[in-house]
Formats: sequence, structure tokens, C-alpha cells
Amino acid sequence: MSKKKVLAWLIAIMLVCFAGWSVVHVKQAEKKNSIKLEKAAKKKAELKKKGIKNLDMRRPISWRKSSEKIDYPNIDLVEHFWIEVSTKKQRVYLKSGQKTIYTMYASISSPQKRSKDVKALPKGTFYIQDQRGKFFYNPVSGEGAKYWVSWKGKGVHMFHSVPTDENKNYRRDEAGKLGKKGQNVNTHGNIRLSIADAKWMSGQVPKGTKVVIH
Repeated sequence: MSKKKVLAWLIAIMLVCFAGWSVVHVKQAEKKNSIKLEKAAKKKAELKKKGIKNLDMRRPISWRKSSEKIDYPNIDLVEHFWIEVSTKKQRVYLKSGQKTIYTMYASISSPQKRSKDVKALPKGTFYIQDQRGKFFYNPVSGEGAKYWVSWKGKGVHMFHSVPTDENKNYRRDEAGKLGKKGQNVNTHGNIRLSIADAKWMSGQVPKGTKVVIH
């Protein structure tokens, strides 16, 4: 047999082997993907059974990461953008008209814990103000926070991160209460968000954005 024929046979054998390997590899990949989709569908079904509607929410709650597993909305492309705050649900909703486009976990002073030491969260319609920054510390309350933006009183009432001490260290005891109802929390008239959510809010939400608190 000539060298050319031997070479042709070798190439043919290699092609057959490669084709066989490709088929096996594709089938294995399809099987893995099928198992992954099946698990995801099962998880969604379990969440729906528990009455959980927003399947994009991060669970368990993370006080460091974004509240949802999807990207934040591009406000420049959102029509009729505004912010809704539910004190009852401990949630902040980013809205486009009447449609909720993103939900954030929040911490707001417990209504049952109103006293001279607990500043009530104002309710009504407000607007994002000019004042914002990367850090503040209040020696009176003994708490600070990062990534804040004011919506009333020029820095009196704000959206900001979970609280810190004077050295900018996050207070894990308070941070762990984020988004949870019935927690004994005093936010001093402010709205706490996760670190990622607060950073986005402070950096992206423009002055004049309507904020409705109920």
C-alpha cells in the first residue's frame, strides 16, 4: 500500500474517532444541561408553592450583595422612573410607571418601637436631593453608613448601606436584620439597604426622583 493511501486511511480513522468522541461529548453536555434545568424548575416550583413570587430575589438575603440576581436597571432607558418604599414589607421597589422593575431588601424602624430614641420614618411623597456621599458617622446615634443619598432634610433622611461603626466596619448584628419583618431595629429615620444596593442607589439615582413611602 502506498504512503498516500496509508495516510488517507489514518486521516479517515482519526475523523471517525473524533466524530464518535464529539457525539459522546454532546450527549454528556445535553444530559448535564437537562439535569440542571430540571433542578432549576424544581426549585422554582418549590418557591411558588411557598408563595414566593419574585424568583429573581437573592435567597438567603445577603447584606453585601445585590437584592436580585439580575442586573440593575438602566435608569436612562426607564420611562416614568420612581421609587416606592413599603415599611410593612421592608422592601424598596424601583418602578417604571406602575410596573415594579427591581426589588430591594430594606430595614426600616419597627413601628411598634416608636419612642423618644427612635426617629420615625416620614411617610408621604419626597424627592431625591443633591446631598449624597460615600460615608458618614453620627456620634449621637453611634452609627454610620456607606453610600448614602438624601431624600428629605438635606441629609437628615437617607437611603444608605447597613450600619457601620466610626471606623467604617459593618455592624453584623444589625446588618443581619436586613429585609426581615418583625426585627427590633432602629434606623434613625433612614432606609437601610444592602451594600451593593446602596452603592447603586447613591451613584445612579438622579436628583428629583420621586420617592413614595407608605
